[in-house]
Amino acid sequence: MTEPLEDVDLGRIYGLLSECFKHPDEQFYEDVAAGALEAELEPVAEALDIEYETGVDPDLVPESAAAFDNEYISLFEAFETPYAPAVESPYKEWHDGVAGDGLLDGPPADDMRERYATLDIEIPDAYMPDHLALLLEYASLLVEAGTEEQHRVFVADHLDWLPAFRKLVADAAADAPFHRRYVTVTDAVVRAVRQDLGIEEPDTETVQTMLSRVEDGIEGVPEEKTFRP
Repeated sequence: MTEPLEDVDLGRIYGLLSECFKHPDEQFYEDVAAGALEAELEPVAEALDIEYETGVDPDLVPESAAAFDNEYISLFEAFETPYAPAVESPYKEWHDGVAGDGLLDGPPADDMRERYATLDIEIPDAYMPDHLALLLEYASLLVEAGTEEQHRVFVADHLDWLPAFRKLVADAAADAPFHRRYVTVTDAVVRAVRQDLGIEEPDTETVQTMLSRVEDGIEGVPEEKTFRP
């Protein structure tokens, strides 16, 4: 990889960022509270000139793993609205001839099912095949396998919605400082990868089209749900 990524273990970084978009369990909560995640990601943040505070930031860590998960579902799963779905399909054009833009389980999900089936990897029940956590895991596999062209195509095809996702996160109602931070970090990392691989950034019109699809798809989502105790 060329500067600023030549000294970055990108496969490892993809893997760490993937964990940030899974439902936080007790172990992840403890790792974040201890500063382990920040310590590992600090070098890449410095390399990419991302604003990033070192050490444990108490404002990022809620009082329990359950509270941490509530923040996650508030931001990404509509426990508060507006929210930001962390799944690719709502941002993308639906199947040809089918009126369904903005919905889950679209063409990106089908493609990821095929990709995982080829590798004989089972998709976790808790996530759609094109959930960001799984997309980042898959990108990690491509980097670790040394398949640069496949990695380039995957980033261009499956991670181009991150600017729209970041915009929705910025406008979301949830107070979820940890996840907001790592949406910003993830978008910055992928932006650097695009530049390194010669992939054009999604233009303003493309991003706006993605935002409109999501807005059309989430109309009517209930504004109140029950949180975990």
